[in-house]
Amino acid sequence: MLLLSAGPTPAQNSAQGTITLRASVPATCAVSLSTENISLNLSSAAIVPVATVEERCNAANGYTVSLSSKNGGALSSGTSSIAYTLHYGDSSSTADGNLTAGRTVSGTARQTVLSVSVPAGTQRQAGDYEDTVTIAIAAK
Repeated sequence: MLLLSAGPTPAQNSAQGTITLRASVPATCAVSLSTENISLNLSSAAIVPVATVEERCNAANGYTVSLSSKNGGALSSGTSSIAYTLHYGDSSSTADGNLTAGRTVSGTARQTVLSVSVPAGTQRQAGDYEDTVTIAIAAK
């Protein structure tokens, strides 16, 4: 005995549609410091940690961290100055007090120690010496 069905098959009754989902995630970069103001002991030539910098950036092509000295890599007091070197992780500043470190995106915050070294000196002119270091982060 043979049975035939005249009704449509399930595949013939179905329809489909598509939807495209899109999202945009903007690049966001930020830095934060564990310490903001430091008094240096100028009697020794040691490398002194002055801050821990936390870097956060989600830029797809990585990012750069730039450090710049207001006084060109010198502590200043009136017309007197004392040169110093910035150390940021494995990088050191140039003679003008600037430093740039390139980074790849790791997906997590990165902490880097910022240190300063001042050559030992026995005869320094009396005064209050200071400089301001600006730390900037930017997507590549």
